[in-house]
Amino acid sequence: MTCSAKLFKIVWPPLIGDHRRETVMYALYDKIRNNRSTRYCFRDQISLFGCKSGYIPWLLKQELTVDSTQPLKWRVNVERGLQNMGQDNRTFIIDLKPNSTEPNLSLYEVLDVWGYSDSGWTPILLHLQGLFVDENPKRFDRHRFVRRPKQIDHPIFSMMYLGGTVKNGQLKGRWTTPGPSPTNSVLLWPDAFRYFQQQAQSVMNE
Repeated sequence: MTCSAKLFKIVWPPLIGDHRRETVMYALYDKIRNNRSTRYCFRDQISLFGCKSGYIPWLLKQELTVDSTQPLKWRVNVERGLQNMGQDNRTFIIDLKPNSTEPNLSLYEVLDVWGYSDSGWTPILLHLQGLFVDENPKRFDRHRFVRRPKQIDHPIFSMMYLGGTVKNGQLKGRWTTPGPSPTNSVLLWPDAFRYFQQQAQSVMNE
């Protein structure tokens, strides 16, 4: 399976509609910085994964050349990638606990994504910062808020894997996460493990 969008042709991932009254897991926000704080404003629900509608595969696709093929180490810097595609001052935010039975606000901004595409699979490492970590949602407006540096937890890392890879400059497969299963842990061979370790260490050394 190959993504339907042609290489280098800009095809914007679809927005999913106005969900301002609902809790969503992945969202596109406006992000405006000043000297003391950063303001975040909800724009819409999005998909991060998926060959046809996911923002991460879409941003990765813009950086591929015909020589890009597995095994492939890659990085997507979210801010720079969105800027390059004309979406200035935008960012991705994940609601980590959208269906929590207890009131919980856990919003994490995605800063970078590193991937290692090989043999039909792509484990990824997410570089995050915690904007709200297990906070009371009644105290904040999740759609419009301001955070100061001391209120942000950074760095934070998360790993998962996607069903898909890169061959000859094209994304192959669905590029979606596997369904829930007790065996869905990320398996890393030494080369992939060293790559992710190096990237995480470089962030922590900043």
